[in-house]
Amino acid sequence: MPSSKKDILKVNISEKADLIIGQIVTLTMTLEVKNAINPILSFFILTAGTKNISFSDNNINLLPGSDSIFTVSTELIVSSDPNIIKEHDPIQFTITVNASNADPFVFTGTARTINPDTLPLMLSDIFLDTPNENPSQPVQGTMVTTLLLDKENRPLGNTPVFIRSQIPENLSYCKILDSDNKTEVLPQKIGDYTGLSINSDEHGNVKFYIYPQKADSMVLELESSIVNVGKSEPATSPLFIVNTEMPDFMKTIPGPNILGGYPGPLIAQGGQQNFYVGVYDYPNAKRGDYILFFTQERHTQNAKRQYSGHYVTVGDPETELGLGEYFYTLPYDIFPIGTPCAFNYIVILGKGAGSITSIPEPVTYMGGAKYSPNITIGRDYDPCHVYNSLGVINNPPIPQGITLGYDSIKKYLSNHPKDPNTPVTGLFIEIVGDKNSKTNAPLGSKVTLNMYIQAENRNTKKVIGQDIMPITKNQDTGRYSLIFHIEKKTLVNIFGGAGKIWFDYEISHGSDIRYGKVWAGGIDTRSEDLTDDENDGN
Repeated sequence: MPSSKKDILKVNISEKADLIIGQIVTLTMTLEVKNAINPILSFFILTAGTKNISFSDNNINLLPGSDSIFTVSTELIVSSDPNIIKEHDPIQFTITVNASNADPFVFTGTARTINPDTLPLMLSDIFLDTPNENPSQPVQGTMVTTLLLDKENRPLGNTPVFIRSQIPENLSYCKILDSDNKTEVLPQKIGDYTGLSINSDEHGNVKFYIYPQKADSMVLELESSIVNVGKSEPATSPLFIVNTEMPDFMKTIPGPNILGGYPGPLIAQGGQQNFYVGVYDYPNAKRGDYILFFTQERHTQNAKRQYSGHYVTVGDPETELGLGEYFYTLPYDIFPIGTPCAFNYIVILGKGAGSITSIPEPVTYMGGAKYSPNITIGRDYDPCHVYNSLGVINNPPIPQGITLGYDSIKKYLSNHPKDPNTPVTGLFIEIVGDKNSKTNAPLGSKVTLNMYIQAENRNTKKVIGQDIMPITKNQDTGRYSLIFHIEKKTLVNIFGGAGKIWFDYEISHGSDIRYGKVWAGGIDTRSEDLTDDENDGN
């Protein structure tokens, strides 16, 4: 009696997808065989249902992968000829396997164009420790996202995007997981390029995760593209994967030399925001090396060495390197005021050649730097809205010029958000977008929120976060709202003098950056009851 089990045909693309005019898509087809089949006499058959596409091969013999699974690949080519294809035209094709009872794969998609400004990837964390720092701890990872849109800010659903690294082999040293954070994504080759093929979801969201698997330091300089359409777009930041363990003295290089920092303490003169630092002329220095700077509190028990959030890229080693060159600048606020710290750097060598670590140098910064928004740049968009710890919903924003006090950031017993995961302390910052307004943030744009503080015990500029302006209205606010939260611990016990606080934001338009207007107020967040800071959320 013949078997009633059906073979299973799988393709690495959704049955309904937006494909970009001119795009080349590598179709990977897998046949899972449940019945006896002769691979020599069987083959995949690809049939175009519209004239606006073609295939590099229409009939492909089964290539044995195992006794029951056969996998082959071919290129789907979307026409770029305006006489043949226009935006929103249907794209149709069918894949079948002769001599198999597998259901056919029937594709019904749409021809679209893309806004290239939506291609750059964002990373939830741009710095990861390598796995060998503490083998008992789980490997750290980063989430990588973007939102694919057309030029009318409409999402591109299930669209394949190709992602590669400047040094291709570095991707092979990482585990890549799909949007479910479970399914592994393996690198594939398209022409002479090796990278990842990731599909957006039905709403245009691209999301995947990167987990380093190698103990050596390296940099992933990610680029994303629609194959055969336009150019590759770099991610908003490199991903630094760094071995932060301190090697033996004989394997280190001399530490950083701060101009005016010896013998200390370090004081910013005249409100200067940055200091100059010299970096040792290390062996085999090359253009493109990355130098990352680290701090560590010296007298705090179990204090970890922390990435300062700042790096430099070597341009010309001959003119930039040398402890007496003082070529690079860093902000003073990488150091806490009045706290003895250790300061060092790690060089990540190009071409995946590992890293070199400097010895730490002692630094005690005693203040003096002042940070405030740049008043010389043009600002196109309305200022953000600032809300106290009660949140954005049914709560008026705080007017500019008001002094933010402890009452602005503390927990209120009456505060019970609908979503139990919503924080109940700190501040909430809302940036409003719109479809056509020239004064609101463009929908789908990448937005970076900045905070500046000037006070006796805190002078800093802090990047609060980066996110994508939603393309649908917030159900609670009735607006296109992008909302950031600032933790209470970041804001509490700021005092002294006439404390000032500002917020502004940046919007990326490809390589162009535009700015929102400044929200300005005062700040004095001294707590009357220090025990009130404990166990009250964030």
